[in-house]
Amino acid sequence: MRKLLDFIDGKEPEDDFTRELDAAVRSVRKNEKWRVDYMTLQMNYQEKYEQGIEQGNRQSALRMIEAGKLSSEEIALYSGLSLEQVLELEKGLQPV
Repeated sequence: MRKLLDFIDGKEPEDDFTRELDAAVRSVRKNEKWRVDYMTLQMNYQEKYEQGIEQGNRQSALRMIEAGKLSSEEIALYSGLSLEQVLELEKGLQPV
């Protein structure tokens, strides 16, 4: 276990298992298709994360609007949304 942890920490492989692991890692790093797939997956994760943050900001702003205790400018400041986004949310809540 110690040799594995040392290998993960960046030290040279010292036994058969860590040498095999090192060879597998090197092989994967050289595989261009896997690299592209991994980067694409990471970009998708980042996009979904940012969408989640944006959705959370909008939900927070909607709760603040519904509470009716803050100005649009304050809601924008506290929620992280732009003033234009807050005004659009307010407009969507107004009865037709």
